Amino acid sequence: MKISTPSKRAYYPASKNEPERLLCWIPEEELARMVHFGQIAPEVLEDYPDGLEVEVSQAAFDEFGIEVGASPEAIREAYAYHLERGDIPETGRVDGAALESVAQDTLRGGPEGLLQPKDLLREPEALLRGGKFPEPEMTDGEDPRTVMLGLK
Repeated sequence: MKISTPSKRAYYPASKNEPERLLCWIPEEELARMVHFGQIAPEVLEDYPDGLEVEVSQAAFDEFGIEVGASPEAIREAYAYHLERGDIPETGRVDGAALESVAQDTLRGGPEGLLQPKDLLREPEALLRGGKFPEPEMTDGEDPRTVMLGLK
């Protein structure tokens, strides 16, 4: 048995029991690109050379200096909205760029400043194949022992 991880930035729920708690996986190559473009603190690549799993929250994004063009709140709200609509694949994993694109395009309004459903009703360009968000490609996988030894 091998453990596979997304080969590009991806979002997914922490567990089936916590669909509102969203996590983001950023693989090594993506970390290097993000450092190059100033989207993440340079020390993150040094501290997490095999990739970073981070909670999608303002505190966590601030801790690692993550900037993806959409706020963690907008990403979580867009994910929750599209999960309810059935646009999220059964695995719960979505391509990071696709979700961020949808979250960037949403507008805020209303008395509480929350995302308004009318702003999300359009079919995002990111939705492909049967009206679902694309799933991230997965790596071929590594031996579980290798993965566990690499964790800090």
